Amino acid sequence: MRNGDIRLCFENIGSPLTAAAIGIKVIHPSQRKHPMSRQVNHLISEPERTPWGQVFLLVGAGVLAAFQLGKVSPVLPVIRIELGMSLFLAGWLLSSFSVTGLLFGSITGAVADTFGHRRFIMYGLFCQAAASFAGSLSSASGFLLMTRVVEGFGFLMIVVAVPALIFQVTRIHDLRLSLSVWSCYVPAGVAGIMLLSPLLTDRFGWRGLWQINSLVLAVYAFGLAKATDGLTVKQVRKVLRWKQILRDILLTSSSRGPLILSGIFGSYALQWITVMGFLPTLFIEDHVLSQARASVLTAVMVAMNIPGNLLGGWLLHRGFRRWRLMAVASLIIGLCSLVIYSPHLPFVICFMACLLFSFIGGVVPASLMSGAPVYAPSPDLVASTNGLLIQGSQLGQVVGPPALGLIVSTAGGWEAAPWLLGGAAAMGIMLSVLLAKMEK
Repeated sequence: MRNGDIRLCFENIGSPLTAAAIGIKVIHPSQRKHPMSRQVNHLISEPERTPWGQVFLLVGAGVLAAFQLGKVSPVLPVIRIELGMSLFLAGWLLSSFSVTGLLFGSITGAVADTFGHRRFIMYGLFCQAAASFAGSLSSASGFLLMTRVVEGFGFLMIVVAVPALIFQVTRIHDLRLSLSVWSCYVPAGVAGIMLLSPLLTDRFGWRGLWQINSLVLAVYAFGLAKATDGLTVKQVRKVLRWKQILRDILLTSSSRGPLILSGIFGSYALQWITVMGFLPTLFIEDHVLSQARASVLTAVMVAMNIPGNLLGGWLLHRGFRRWRLMAVASLIIGLCSLVIYSPHLPFVICFMACLLFSFIGGVVPASLMSGAPVYAPSPDLVASTNGLLIQGSQLGQVVGPPALGLIVSTAGGWEAAPWLLGGAAAMGIMLSVLLAKMEK
């Protein structure tokens, strides 16, 4: 490869770190034998055009995985009554996805890098399908909780492997846009299942909802396997070596870029999941709305995250700096929390602040997802980096809701919530500034 070809790659991608992510090894100046010398490992062959149909199918797998994440909340009161579930167990039923991601995010990503991303996605879909069907047969809360843990593993398998596979099949020029589309999978899935659940549960009950999800997951897995059989880039299956996986995890988790991205994701996820999770309760208690209306308005708030994700991808595609987008978004959503929980403002203004919070907040995951290939320690560790990002996100989701509940209960009102949310926003801003120093 000529030096001009390498320079062209840098100009198209926007950063030498991105070049490293696709296989160009950039040598530090102190290691060069000549000022103009460059060392090239390998370059993943870039497709002539981005297969957008396959990209959207891969994103669809994430949306269905997020269906399983969001299907519990609308039917939780019914499940508690039928299975005699305490509030403590109900809380674990909601957080099981987050706990599994927190504990096993990095190792799942490392195994995906070794085992093959496309194969991992299929197994994740079948894992969720089997667990969802088994959960529909539950006669005790303990067994249902176990199936939720298995669903959480399937969720992890999908969400750490899909971005890596999208990265492999997308033209470099379209990479930021395709990964911003992928970053919509959680709000699209959660909002979708929130809107569909009342229609399905009225006719089939919560067990029918679980079985319908199981059927859709299995059918989608077969369809996705057939549709992606001709991918231009396929990862060759390697021997599973646990020592190498451990080294991959240590290398990824000790790299500054992935650690900073993971911290930003954690601060954002803490804010978003906490506001979204308690929003129906806030609407019912402070604004005297019905449960049905509160659920629909929460689904609208969640859905606003989708255009925010797309906006973030478009801005990145237009050349806006990643760190600046995340810093500004963190500042705005931190200010929105002051309005959302103000006891002196009318409901309309509070709800507008919720919509702005979700919309602007969507810029953050779009920036983070596209940053995983850029800051991965090597091209083989993109899924490991995604796994570390997922761990940061899950840490925020595990810590946020109970922390806010404790603060609000201790203070005696929702107006104390911005102390936690504002602190998380400030952390996101500071970490974004650290990322700016790395980009320089």
